[in-house]
Amino acid sequence: MMKTLTRDEFVSLLIVGNSCAVIEVPAVIPAEHSARLIALGYMADLSGRLWMTKSGRSRIATGFENKPMLDLN
Repeated sequence: MMKTLTRDEFVSLLIVGNSCAVIEVPAVIPAEHSARLIALGYMADLSGRLWMTKSGRSRIATGFENKPMLDLN
């Protein structure tokens, strides 16, 4: 089940998702956002850098509306 995010948390998810953790300066988002997004499994902290998870990419694809994705199968 998809977890509800605030608009600011979703923006933080987008910031991390749109950055390249390998060649760019690490994405900086509020500590409370990173803690919650990590707890939800949307991102991970590896060696001090935030990395998007598959679940995080799926959450971005769903959009901000906080509605479940349609199952087209």
